[in-house]
Amino acid sequence: MTTLEDIARQAGVSHSTVSRALADSPLVNAETKKRIQILASEAGYQVNQVARNLKVRSTKTVGLVVPEVSNPYYPKLVQLIADLVRAAGYSLQLQLSGTDQEVESACLASLREQRVDGILLVSGENGLVAREHVNALVASGVPLVLMGWVEGTEHLDTVTGDDAKGGYALAQHLIGLGHRRIAILGKSPHRGIYDRLYGFKAALKEAGIELPEALQVIAQSDAEVGRGVAHLLALPEPPTAIFAYQDSLAALVIGYLADAGVSVPQQMTVVGFDNLDLASYISPRLTTIGGHIEPLATQFVGLLLERVQKTALRELPQHVVVTPQLVVRKSCAPPRNKREEK
Repeated sequence: MTTLEDIARQAGVSHSTVSRALADSPLVNAETKKRIQILASEAGYQVNQVARNLKVRSTKTVGLVVPEVSNPYYPKLVQLIADLVRAAGYSLQLQLSGTDQEVESACLASLREQRVDGILLVSGENGLVAREHVNALVASGVPLVLMGWVEGTEHLDTVTGDDAKGGYALAQHLIGLGHRRIAILGKSPHRGIYDRLYGFKAALKEAGIELPEALQVIAQSDAEVGRGVAHLLALPEPPTAIFAYQDSLAALVIGYLADAGVSVPQQMTVVGFDNLDLASYISPRLTTIGGHIEPLATQFVGLLLERVQKTALRELPQHVVVTPQLVVRKSCAPPRNKREEK
């Protein structure tokens, strides 16, 4: 088996020069580097990457923790992150913390044991469950970036979407179409001032539009969405528009409305949030909020790699906020009474 010493003798250089050349070090001139690399290739020499990583204390691996992959939002995010990490020359280790983030701490411990160069942590609806573990990792010098708004994380690098601005824009769009009786269906707010419901309700309040309890439905599962839609349709004054917290919930809402003989948008307007691929596939195509997942992933990975590679311009924790945009499609129309007035 060919060794570094063999290649060094053939090239007429030192052992250390061969090692640097195979690591593509700028300390070796281009002509010598190319000659050594050709000799190594012809001899079938393989760099022992594990040994090299141990020597430089790097595994060229990034850890990613997300709550789940059953929610369509997360597979899209994971794929974007994986592509960015791979393009930067790193491999990705994925860990699932659970829908309730019950194993978030165990995921972080596992990644630490694997000696990943840095950790990307996506917070879930329960905030930062492994707060003590995260603080200990950061204190020990492990680069870590958190995605999502969580109270009390000013000391961490964070990347979050300003969903409140997205919710505000969505409500303004509905109000502009003439809707005044608007229902909200989905999750409870859990992202503080950045939550989409915070902005949505703020826009309604500005316009003097009331949001009674009867029009606020908590629903996450298929069955809960079905019961929620039935409840809204059975009201003495049903809504003219429904804002579903996520695109996946909006797709379920449209399906249950169809089962009830209610057409979208002729009889009911439906909007979602996140601009997932399904928003373009369902009929009618969904008006939603989007354009934020790609920049979130880019900022998320970029900030971590700056910390890993020690190229960050500022040592203080960075807090990046991405603003999403309104995407208007075919699931919205003025309420029937407004169309009749025209």
